[in-house]
Amino acid sequence: MKNNNSLQILEEINQLNREVVILAGEGNINQAISITQKAIKLTKDKIGEDKVLADSLNNLAELYRIQGNYSEAQPLLIEALEMRKRLLGDNHPDIAQSLNNIAAFYVIEGHYSEAENYFFQALHLLKIHLGEEDEEIATTLHNIAEVYREQGRYAESEQMHLQVLDMRKSLFEEQHPEVAQTLDSIATIYENQARYQESETNHIQALQIRKNCLGEEHWLIGVSYNNLASLYDSQGLFSKAEDYYNRALELCRKYLGNEQHPYIATTLNNLGDTCSKLGRYADAEKTHLQALAIRKEIFGEENLEVAQSLSNLGNVYLLQGLYLKAEEVYQQAYEIRKLFLNSEHPDIINILHNFAVICIYKGDYHRAESICLKTLSYYEKQYGKKHPKYADKLNDLGQIYQLQGKYSEAEQKYLDALTIRKNIFEKEHPDIIESINIIAEIYRLQGKYAQAKDLYKENYFIAKRLLGEMHPDVAGILSSLGVVYDAQSKYMEAEKVLTEALLIVGSQFGRNHPQTAVIMNNIATVYSSLGRYYDAEEICLKVLEIRKNIFGEEHPYITNSYNNLAEIYLAQGKYAESEKYYNLALSLRKKLLGENHPDVAFSLNNLSTLYAAIKRYEEALSYRIQASHIHDK
Repeated sequence: MKNNNSLQILEEINQLNREVVILAGEGNINQAISITQKAIKLTKDKIGEDKVLADSLNNLAELYRIQGNYSEAQPLLIEALEMRKRLLGDNHPDIAQSLNNIAAFYVIEGHYSEAENYFFQALHLLKIHLGEEDEEIATTLHNIAEVYREQGRYAESEQMHLQVLDMRKSLFEEQHPEVAQTLDSIATIYENQARYQESETNHIQALQIRKNCLGEEHWLIGVSYNNLASLYDSQGLFSKAEDYYNRALELCRKYLGNEQHPYIATTLNNLGDTCSKLGRYADAEKTHLQALAIRKEIFGEENLEVAQSLSNLGNVYLLQGLYLKAEEVYQQAYEIRKLFLNSEHPDIINILHNFAVICIYKGDYHRAESICLKTLSYYEKQYGKKHPKYADKLNDLGQIYQLQGKYSEAEQKYLDALTIRKNIFEKEHPDIIESINIIAEIYRLQGKYAQAKDLYKENYFIAKRLLGEMHPDVAGILSSLGVVYDAQSKYMEAEKVLTEALLIVGSQFGRNHPQTAVIMNNIATVYSSLGRYYDAEEICLKVLEIRKNIFGEEHPYITNSYNNLAEIYLAQGKYAESEKYYNLALSLRKKLLGENHPDVAFSLNNLSTLYAAIKRYEEALSYRIQASHIHDK
């Protein structure tokens, strides 16, 4: 028995632990860690090895996990598990809790097989003590189902989540937040499988349950808004997604009464991604910077959440053509992640992928290929060759081969990725649409126009059925089909499908959007092919204006617009104007991409062609030789 003094100390420790729960819920992680450490020291000094000490060690590990300090968390989890075994025996329910926590740690690391093993050990113990149906049993089954989903085992995940749904309805009745959570989880599986209507139905049911249980203004209503926003974003309904993210933000700010909260940072992060897809890069940058500031305030400078915000900011800079700035923040994110994660952690691999993208933009295809092969090897080891992420990496490698003109190698990678995706998703899915599109593109680049056309037309009907006829991806397919028709000299058909594509993106995004500019540019190319140079020039000047509004004066898309105008003037024999725009393109490409980029060689060759046409042969030869030297490097 414990004496009165021990009981007083235990009550003091319990009070400290209650404070920790409150602080963690408010997002004050550093303060929560400090108090937990105080509770651990007090227990060790006054009581020694005790169940309450194991509980406090477990709590501290969880706080470190939230903070992203995994190297500190894992030993504490193992220490808590071993202490509980010594104090309570191998089959105590608290052992199951420790096993669950270690499993969750493996999920974070992307070690799904190990996580599954620990979860099932925990499940076995819980069933011994609690029977087949209990709240903790439901939670563990939920965790296993999520492991299945992460592995792309959607059918098994759905089956287990449905089992959890029935159990929670039996335990809590239908109107309960736990039931809402399960409905959201099932909705996510449906979203992964492009079963969008079923996903939306489940998310809306979850939202209604939360409103019934918690009222209209609880912050968990914001979670439902976030989930719906994510679904709409994946469907290409970006304006609708933005509306729901803003609803979530407004509600969370009002309920939590504190801007410095992790969930607000997460919602800002999601909103920033959607702003990028809407082509509003300044808004995206501003929103990601807000999320970054909140995370730094909560977690400090060196934290995985901070690294995530830096990575997201890098993505925005990349889209803006600010490659050096993007590389700088990616490097900052990488340095932080290296502090906490091993070299094969998924977040390390993802940042390596970002570096590969930077290499592609720099024209350093060999280094990009090397990085891509490394990430592909990781995904094969981690997930096997039948996982969606492995298919994604095959496509990335194919893109690098495509950019180098290695079309046969690229085509094989794309076909392999398509086979994997068809085996995973079976029915129509956006990933399958993407695969068909890029295979059609590789056929177009090889001059296999008939095959490309047939694939684009097939894909158009699939995308219309799955995504709706006004989806941006449908417009993208029509635009690509228009390019094929132009290559086949079928100009009326090209103009028709490109005009249809322009109507779709205009209705979705308005005039100032990158996709609008791309389609307008394709229409200008058709007009140029028809000899309608005045119309082509007028559209190209509008495209240039749109791109400057979106990207500013210095972006690779601006160089493309300069180049297109130069070609129109060259076709009309307006050599002075052509030379002006070719030189603008060359100067900007050198500034943005460096002297030895393949696009610089492309500009040099264009100027060489121009100078040959106006009999300035020495300059023509000089520029051709410069281009050749770049290609030889």
